[in-house]
Amino acid sequence: MTSPEQNSAALSGEARLRQRSRRIRTIWIRVCGLGFIAGLVFGVAGGSSTLHLSPIVFWLMVAASAAGLVAMNVWFMRSVDEVEVMDNLWAGFAGLSAHIVIGAGWTAAASRGFAPAPDVLGVMVATLVVTLLAYGALKLRRRLG
Repeated sequence: MTSPEQNSAALSGEARLRQRSRRIRTIWIRVCGLGFIAGLVFGVAGGSSTLHLSPIVFWLMVAASAAGLVAMNVWFMRSVDEVEVMDNLWAGFAGLSAHIVIGAGWTAAASRGFAPAPDVLGVMVATLVVTLLAYGALKLRRRLG
């Protein structure tokens, strides 16, 4: 059996680009689907007053989610090419930098009475937005040349 990379040698540049884009899109759809399912499970488990989870079950669920996230990231980084890995690393670096600036800035402003106490969800959403914008900008720059 041959790998997709070996088969792509006979394909034109456009066909290889479509094949690469389809593969990356499939990976993203799977990752988003798994994230959605995990979110539903945690939402139902955390928000249900009739579902009484012991603390050990909850922490086992958190540990399983963390292990799944690490495994999914390793699988993703091994499934895509070096350009996609580089784009993800740069976007992740931009998100981490934004997270530090937003978190530290908001905390400093709150300690001086200029802003309310930092909201974890707000910082997380702002970090995600910056990461996605950086990733989108890298992709757009590659498309436009």
